[in-house]
Amino acid sequence: MSVWLAISACRNDKEVLRILEQVHASAEQPFARILVVDSQGSGNLDTGIQSRNWNVLYRSYPYNLGSGANLHERLRIAAEGGADFVYTLNHDASFDYRAFAHLFEAAKKIENLGAAYPLGHISTVGLYNLTGTRELPLPAKLVSSPPRGPLLDAFWSSCNGALYSTAPVKRGIVPWDAMWMGWEDLEYGWRLRSQGYRQVIVCDAVFQDEYEYVSTRFGNLVDKPAWRTYYHIRNLILAVRRTRNRPLFYLVTMGRFLQECAAILLVRPEKWRRFRLLWSGALDGLRGVEGQHSVAAPSL
Repeated sequence: MSVWLAISACRNDKEVLRILEQVHASAEQPFARILVVDSQGSGNLDTGIQSRNWNVLYRSYPYNLGSGANLHERLRIAAEGGADFVYTLNHDASFDYRAFAHLFEAAKKIENLGAAYPLGHISTVGLYNLTGTRELPLPAKLVSSPPRGPLLDAFWSSCNGALYSTAPVKRGIVPWDAMWMGWEDLEYGWRLRSQGYRQVIVCDAVFQDEYEYVSTRFGNLVDKPAWRTYYHIRNLILAVRRTRNRPLFYLVTMGRFLQECAAILLVRPEKWRRFRLLWSGALDGLRGVEGQHSVAAPSL
């Protein structure tokens, strides 16, 4: 079976080169091809790859794909190139051959697989992430001890460190690039499930995830820049509208909206800006606004 490694980049030259160094330094070389999909590349990443004589397929886009379209492109290019599986890493990840090997061994034994996910260990709070074992988009399910394996069925999980089958991709089932940034892995996981593809968390494949959580007196909260507030609520609404258009899912989404209101009021900085972005994102989600939006442009 052909496995590709596919790495996302967007002005993260040093981080991506670090991952590639780890892969090429590994005694095991399990990938038929390595792909890097970059947004608004500086040219330094491509130069660095060529100067090391690495056999890496580099694709750069002149605009910011966002995480949604980047995942879409990585899976599409790999599938068209003949890959059976795609191991996806974001720029902030590290390559761990043992985690990958556990994923691949499990994936080979599962019929009609959509994705095999690692057991994410959120290093910032020291907890294990089981959020994707619940279909409803409830707040994160983080536990202190790893579950007993070997597999847990899931509805979705983070694409960072995931092993995706290209069978759905070859049928036109791909991540939704209209999400731009946020919840694209949730929406894709929901659709994989709806189309009959199985998704599992491989408990032996522990993946060190640097996801931005902070511990507060009100519990563990995601710590993202203010502009991400817009996409966090808008894309959750878009995902529900497209893939889980049911009253209970809207009710939970409303609960998430109110929870974020409380977090902004009690904990988060830039309160007025965040409230405006939260409200704009909710309205645009209900209106079906897609892609990157000028109201929530990232700071460069």
